[in-house]
Amino acid sequence: MSENRGMKGFLPFSSLIEQQGELKRIIEEKSKVKKPRISVEQARKIDRILRTYKENEEFNFTLFNDGHIFNYKGRIIFIDKQKRIIEFDDFSLPLSNIIDIEDNDYLFDYC
Repeated sequence: MSENRGMKGFLPFSSLIEQQGELKRIIEEKSKVKKPRISVEQARKIDRILRTYKENEEFNFTLFNDGHIFNYKGRIIFIDKQKRIIEFDDFSLPLSNIIDIEDNDYLFDYC
């Protein structure tokens, strides 16, 4: 019986209500990654987009938060330059947590 049990190995323990929260926390901690470094080209592209975005323009963001990388499609509501925070429809993050932004101006990146 050499079946790969994967997460099934944790299932018997999840029956103990007191341990469910701790098991979730352990699994969450194990899935964390280091913040990726961005290249000079990526930094320039992010800077260009953040300086020239138009209201109601939608972008695809790659964001880093608390050890996890997220993809988010949405609009920039406000950029607080003093606090270096970017606000989206339903949350806000430090500008330094932006890993990449996809926009519709593909030619600009190659010229």
